[in-house]
Amino acid sequence: MVENKIPTTTPDWQAAVRRRTRFYILVAILLAVLFGFLVFQFFSRQQTYAPGETTSVIVAAEAIPGGTLLTGAMVEFRTVPIGILPDSYLSAKEQAVGQLTLYPLVKGEPILNEKLARNQGGFLAQRCPAGKWCLSIPVSWFIASPPDLAVGDRVEIASAQPGRGLEEAGFIAAQVQVIALPSDAAEPAYVLAVDDREALNLLYARVNEFQLLVLLRPTGG
Repeated sequence: MVENKIPTTTPDWQAAVRRRTRFYILVAILLAVLFGFLVFQFFSRQQTYAPGETTSVIVAAEAIPGGTLLTGAMVEFRTVPIGILPDSYLSAKEQAVGQLTLYPLVKGEPILNEKLARNQGGFLAQRCPAGKWCLSIPVSWFIASPPDLAVGDRVEIASAQPGRGLEEAGFIAAQVQVIALPSDAAEPAYVLAVDDREALNLLYARVNEFQLLVLLRPTGG
């Protein structure tokens, strides 16, 4: 009787080790390349501006109210860290002189493009909210002087006709935003943003000699 033997093989351990070694070397090379690329990207982003790098920008040489036409004497150069500046900063006086400010500027504040009216309408046209009309209301229209208002405050306007009962008094404008403060000492007036109905209410009240009263709405109220 012939005995069947199962053939056996002896593993080539040296060949296996060589294959694994080449594989590990290849993986190590790929990881080193990837790590080097990531390090390069990181330092490229960090060194876009060198630490302490500065540039000359145009700043307000004095406190400048909103709606002011800038002159050369109102602006000056100042050296500031470039890393803290938005892209809209100005680097030449010619970019600012003759432009209208949309917002008040404090002394030393960098002048940015978005703070100037450019050719997009005047100061009040830029500040008037969409869907509203800007209306100048003389202080003399009110039965009592308005509170110490600031731009952006919201007020209520109440009206009453002399000699009529309290039940006929009421509010004719609500949540009215203050756009500009009185600038003419002789005839001071507030610029308010109103909608169509509020503008007609104010016109009717004035024509019919109603007395008007301004009430300041508290913040968050």
